Amino acid sequence: MALALPPRLSALTWHWSNPLPNGNFITGIAKNGEVSVEVAELGRIYLGNDFYDWAPCVVPTTNDLQAVTFFGNRLVAVGENGMVVYSDDYVNFTNVPLNTAPNWLIAVAASPDRLVAVGDNAILYTSTNGANWTAEAKPPKVGSDWLVSAAYGDGKFAIGGDNGYIATSADGTSWTSHDIGTSGSVFWLSHVSGSGSPTNFPYAGFWAATDNGEVWYSTNNGLNWNQFSGVSSTNIFYALAANTATGLVAGDDDVQLGSHAANWKEQTGTGITNAPVWTYYDALWDARGDYQLAGANGMLVQGLPVGSDVDWAPQYVGNIYDWLFQVMAVGGLYVAVGDHARVMTSDDGAGWTVEALTRTNSISTTNTFFLCVGGDTNLVVAAGNQGSLAVSPQTFVPVVQTNAEGTLVTNLANTIGVVWNSLPAPTTNDLTAVGVYSNCYYLTGSSGTLLASTNGTNWARYPVPVTNDLSGITASTNQLVIVGDYGCIITSSNGTDWTKRTSGTDNGLFRTHWFNGSFLALGENGTILRSTNAINWSADDTGTTNWLNDATMISNTCYVVGDYGTVLASTDFIEWARVPTITQLSLYGAATQDGQLAVVGLDGTILRSQVTPLTNAINIVAYSQADGDNVFLLAGIVDQECTLDSTTNLLTNWTTGPLLDFLYGDGTIEVIQPLGTNSPPQQFYRCTLVP
Repeated sequence: MALALPPRLSALTWHWSNPLPNGNFITGIAKNGEVSVEVAELGRIYLGNDFYDWAPCVVPTTNDLQAVTFFGNRLVAVGENGMVVYSDDYVNFTNVPLNTAPNWLIAVAASPDRLVAVGDNAILYTSTNGANWTAEAKPPKVGSDWLVSAAYGDGKFAIGGDNGYIATSADGTSWTSHDIGTSGSVFWLSHVSGSGSPTNFPYAGFWAATDNGEVWYSTNNGLNWNQFSGVSSTNIFYALAANTATGLVAGDDDVQLGSHAANWKEQTGTGITNAPVWTYYDALWDARGDYQLAGANGMLVQGLPVGSDVDWAPQYVGNIYDWLFQVMAVGGLYVAVGDHARVMTSDDGAGWTVEALTRTNSISTTNTFFLCVGGDTNLVVAAGNQGSLAVSPQTFVPVVQTNAEGTLVTNLANTIGVVWNSLPAPTTNDLTAVGVYSNCYYLTGSSGTLLASTNGTNWARYPVPVTNDLSGITASTNQLVIVGDYGCIITSSNGTDWTKRTSGTDNGLFRTHWFNGSFLALGENGTILRSTNAINWSADDTGTTNWLNDATMISNTCYVVGDYGTVLASTDFIEWARVPTITQLSLYGAATQDGQLAVVGLDGTILRSQVTPLTNAINIVAYSQADGDNVFLLAGIVDQECTLDSTTNLLTNWTTGPLLDFLYGDGTIEVIQPLGTNSPPQQFYRCTLVP
């Protein structure tokens, strides 16, 4: 039975901290003037200004979105189970569920007066406004092939799909099929505009990209097709675009640029001017003079033409895509660890810093991945595969700063979590959990490994009555608990003598925690076990079969994270409710400080949610008028929300303004607001917190 969220467990507001601007899989991009848009899974829509300054939209669906276009100024997106979403102001969105389950709408194209959307099992819909849609008959000779691409140009719609299927239509209703000459699926169609001779590259007309690395073109509205001989690839091509001089095709770990039908050059690689080797789902030529690529994990890449070549650069260069396996909070700092000996820290959950680590002893950037991090305010320990080990002790170093009066002030800064020392491996087994009990640090790992140390440097191996892989350790005031694969649970009151307990499950147990008088053990197939004495364990019905990987407490609520974006919440450790998230990537670690929930996981995913509202005042620190606009600079704390309200008489008749979110770590927002043609003689403003 699905459990409804009680009021005190209301849905959380999530924000991406890494990658930026988001880590969703961008399946569609479009541009209308300066307004740029990208759509992704779970109903995610992001708006930007010329492909910068991206912000999430509030969209009333969690269906995956597959494609987006502009119909005049109306934004129209399509996706899972026939979901259509549209908006005219890019703030308020309306759902139009066509209820085509299990078939999805995969592509959408717009002419000046009509929209065409296609999808699984050759479903085809048309609309004259984006709000009302008509199911059309299948185009000829399509059979049960899926339709996965659509484009419009020169008075014609073109749609493409499995087995090289292509059809064209002037009205979106009456279709003519064409033989393109390929067995590959036509994953992308675009119409390339051109004012020159149709014999000059890039040829004006429809272009098609396939899943077997082919690119085709037609200069006569889809009637006849020719293959670009210079494209050499066996990768899937998902997208293509062109300007007046070059053509571009992009897909699975592949981007190629053509300056002639027979001359195409690979664009991906490790060079500073190459595009990252990535999976790209969409591409377009921006009228302002550059190519835009978008794809997996929110990757955005801009290509600036330089002669007949293009210089490529990710729009957000500080992103980290290493898997992150655990995160902890210590001394006002988050510490996350993962692949390639990665250590990242943050003091607010929003801005993260990569910490330096000496590549000596057991540490290698290519072969080391940290699987766990833990400790206390005296020492933080990170450990991983083949016994890799690093420690960060509490030390204080002088930091000289200049104060407002211009004089120098020396302060002491704590380096815990920031300055790390690599240590020799105390074992060749993988180390997967860190615990602290009675002034002693513990490491557990594969094949029944248990190590203990009082200083983090010298480690002794302790015998345990099991040979299971041990991956979780926690402590109450008088009991240590370790869990592992095949339902393994062992306990000790002194850290030396261990007893095997009956868990009642063969499912792997990945992590364990001690919260509010209860032990929790969680892991495979949605397993959560609980105990008040570490001896007798009972299982809860969590409503999921996904792996559950970590847990943390905020006030009286326990949050558990797991595979495929799973987040569960409970106030009694018995009934668990699913909490929606904004990713389907697996989440491996969770931590909290200052009422904020921070989770980490696959491909460098870092999400945050301010569970306990921040009540600090938001200040209007600067105001001016310029070019017919009000310009405000607001100062707050990351993840605060407020409205900028106004009145003409100060005391009454306040008008609620736009909802503003302090998304990033500098704690400031610049708000530009048109004065209007009939602006009042005086206006008063205030910031109102939204909890």
